Amino acid sequence: MREITQERWTLLREQRPPYEDIYEQAIEDLEAALIGVSDDGRLHLLLAIDVVPHSMPPDLQSLQVRVLEGGQIWLDVSARSHHEELLTLVANKVLHAIRIEGRDPAVSVERIIDDMRAALRPLAPELGATEQIGLFGELWVLSNVMFPTLGPRVCHLWSGPESERHDFVGHGVHVEVKTTTRSEPKHEISRIDQLKPPTDKRLLFVSVMLEKSLGGDETLADRVDEIREKLGSDGHALDVFDSRLAQLGWHEGLRQTGALLRFTFRNVHVFEVTGTFPRLPDNYVPPLGVTGIKYSINVGSLPSLDVSEVQDFLLTA
Repeated sequence: MREITQERWTLLREQRPPYEDIYEQAIEDLEAALIGVSDDGRLHLLLAIDVVPHSMPPDLQSLQVRVLEGGQIWLDVSARSHHEELLTLVANKVLHAIRIEGRDPAVSVERIIDDMRAALRPLAPELGATEQIGLFGELWVLSNVMFPTLGPRVCHLWSGPESERHDFVGHGVHVEVKTTTRSEPKHEISRIDQLKPPTDKRLLFVSVMLEKSLGGDETLADRVDEIREKLGSDGHALDVFDSRLAQLGWHEGLRQTGALLRFTFRNVHVFEVTGTFPRLPDNYVPPLGVTGIKYSINVGSLPSLDVSEVQDFLLTA
């Protein structure tokens, strides 16, 4: 893929007729992307889109995103000439996301500009220890338990960021993930109905055990990179995955801080929530005036499902 370079901008400036705009195809085999220089000297990346986005990213320095409507709708990412390097960086990232990863143009522009804004602002940790532990466990399960059976579709089932009752919601099975750094598999249950199987569906409970230490093998960034690599060129799944991460407070700037905890994976067990699984009874009704209940369970003495049984469950998702 031919990259956008300083030399290409210079050549466009030299070739632009007075008082006119000039545009050329941004990369080979992608007619829906153009770069150009307008008569006011502003640099542009034009991306053909089918519908006008519901929202536009706020301007970043002199970088602006606008919609041009006519016979074809274009997303116009532009910058003044003195911010050429910034636009060049954004343009190459966007074109790579569209051409190589198969991502949606409008979503790619918004995500990349948001990532750059996060990298440019003073950074403060947005994920506390509890949030990092829980998210690490969900991502580990997504990548190592569910992805081998469901593939990229698992990103569309990931409902934890939507604050639903369970972390993964499928047609025939729901999955709840709990992660602990304790020495035994004790987990906090935060909702009265969290361990209640949905009507006509089955519920799996995944217990993830981690060790948190300065010498740990991985951080959240490693989990994110692993999943993105597995998703490969499935642009739609990548967009969904990155959107879910953003909802939980993840942004790429966190890699530059010392706020990311280090973990070593210890163990994982999967259970079906049925029979004698420790939980409140399905017909339990809290006393009048009680609006929330938290309780702890220990799954250390329960028989867990083997890999083939888990796969059979997930095939109904």
